[in-house]
Amino acid sequence: MMNLVCLHFAGGNKYSYYPFEEHIDKNISLITLELPGRGKRFHEPLLTDVNDIVDDLFEQLKENVSKPYAIFGHSMGAMLTYLLAHKIEKSGFESPVHLFVSGCKAPKINRKPPFYHDMPKEEFINKIRGMGGCPEEILGNDELMALFEPSLRADFKAIETYTYIEQNPLKIPVTVFIGNKDKVTWEEAKAWEEESVHAIDIKEFEGNHFFIFQHKKEITALFKYYLKTKKTIFNNY
Repeated sequence: MMNLVCLHFAGGNKYSYYPFEEHIDKNISLITLELPGRGKRFHEPLLTDVNDIVDDLFEQLKENVSKPYAIFGHSMGAMLTYLLAHKIEKSGFESPVHLFVSGCKAPKINRKPPFYHDMPKEEFINKIRGMGGCPEEILGNDELMALFEPSLRADFKAIETYTYIEQNPLKIPVTVFIGNKDKVTWEEAKAWEEESVHAIDIKEFEGNHFFIFQHKKEITALFKYYLKTKKTIFNNY
């Protein structure tokens, strides 16, 4: 069995990738990690520093993930995937066999203001609405937004205040997913090639920032395609 560790996007939780479950290959097990301030960890303080988030994810990974495994992250989750992979390589813990980074420009490309995390409420909600992916039932409900907004702002702050530090390229293969109507350009996706010693693959899909949910069958088929070979290689050792 190949384990696929899934890191959620800003404002998400461990159930964010539940829609993939019905399409995922039977030989791939989805493992979702829960960040503080949501789900069963709702009463823990939200984290607003990306390094603290990565430290938390690393501890969860060591305790809950068996090998072989790969990591998938969309948007904020893609950046966390990249940083977590570096922490893993430096730690001596066995590395993932593959990384899937989705809906995210390469780490070296600076995020420019205006930043979402400190926008006034109405402007903030309109920006989230424009991204898609968040139901209007939540965005238009003050009580639900009161629960949802703090984690969303905390996640945006963590990513928007992140400062890129050049590191040696990862020794892990990377596949990049982008949407053709998202803000991430092909050139910004191609810049991921500087972060791995392997040649990267870029897969473009029709859709905006949350294109992954329009293409669940295609995305999960790509998981199977890339991880099938890795599982065979792993089992031969």
